[in-house]
Amino acid sequence: MSLIIGILVFGYLISSLLSGLNLSHLNVSIKKGLPPEVSDLFNAQNVAQIADYTGAKTKFEYWSELVSVAVVIILFAAGLVTQITLWADGLNIVPLLQGLAVMFALLLIGYLSGIPAFLYSDFKLEKKFGFSTITVKTWLGDQAKGLLVSGVLMGLLFAGFYLFINWLGTLWWLAAWGLVVAFSFLMIFLAPVVLLPLFNKFVPLEDEELKNKILDMAKAAEFPLAGVCQMDASKRSTHDNAYFTGMGKTRRIVFYDTMVRNYSHQELLSVMGHEIGHWKMKHIFKLIAAVSAISGVLLFLSSLILAHPWIYRAVGLSGLFEKTGFNGALIGVALYVVAILFEPLNLFLSPLMNWQSRKYEYQSDAYALKLNPSADDLKGALIKLSQKNLSNLFPHPLYVIFHYSHPPLLARLKAIDEVGKRP
Repeated sequence: MSLIIGILVFGYLISSLLSGLNLSHLNVSIKKGLPPEVSDLFNAQNVAQIADYTGAKTKFEYWSELVSVAVVIILFAAGLVTQITLWADGLNIVPLLQGLAVMFALLLIGYLSGIPAFLYSDFKLEKKFGFSTITVKTWLGDQAKGLLVSGVLMGLLFAGFYLFINWLGTLWWLAAWGLVVAFSFLMIFLAPVVLLPLFNKFVPLEDEELKNKILDMAKAAEFPLAGVCQMDASKRSTHDNAYFTGMGKTRRIVFYDTMVRNYSHQELLSVMGHEIGHWKMKHIFKLIAAVSAISGVLLFLSSLILAHPWIYRAVGLSGLFEKTGFNGALIGVALYVVAILFEPLNLFLSPLMNWQSRKYEYQSDAYALKLNPSADDLKGALIKLSQKNLSNLFPHPLYVIFHYSHPPLLARLKAIDEVGKRP
């Protein structure tokens, strides 16, 4: 048990150190003054708001992560993980449902302990800076639907894992790997037409002139586009964003309604060109391939951990393991423990994934300039995104390595200028 707690604490300390470095770097950089390329775009009030927002978010993350880690430690140290597993094992239900009962009970405790943080973030922190527009009714609906969707999806994955463990023994991880990869592609295909509409309303882009320009750009780029949608993001937040989602017949570009209202046609077309670039260079599939490879390694490691008696000794369940073997409730608690152990590991895997993602963002920016040669349009869209979202202009390099899937604004603007200088 001490190993589990030690890994959790170590992960929290590293995360807190990175956040502290990031906030300190921002404050020091602000004192030095803005670089010439953005000094005319961000006034003193903008910079002060960015510093305040970054500081408030950092402090909030300190405390919310601390509570999350503390709850998990208490679950282990107080023997609650053991008691919940024994309770599930005593239920007069099939072993698969015993395992599900353990997983859902432990995850539900974690979710309930996080509700105060969710409420503070949505109704205090984000409202303070003019972002959150969510109502209590919408928030409660989101939570209920989120729990239902998460429960169904996790239940299906767990059932697959459970059956593979019972059917294939030590080779279960290979089948589970195949399931995870297939599940990833299925979610990409279904998300735009099944999952996302549960939370937001998607309508065809209302600006016909803009819509026609986007369709013309897609046609010129030979980009098979199933639709251009506008999402009612403003019912929850004033943050701006646009994204590419779906696959095949469900492939579409989605713009937040806040973005459609606040950006020029040329800026939105530059964003569209960027998203087409991701598709043209197969970035989505390359990222899925990388994630799938990592998933395979983690599942293999999971199979080694689950087969070793120490994991059951660590949570006081050696007796149950000797009595029933690796079955029922023990599979549920074992997968939960593995997920807890791997959570800090994800922090150390993130630099590779983030590096790959940032590289793809640069490539897509360069591609966008092929479709719309005006660098000012793309830069204008990125600057507005940064201004509206109060993005940190001076993230610490280490924080970028561990947490940024997109390049910081200043680095991105510099790269766009360099592309524009090429013959």
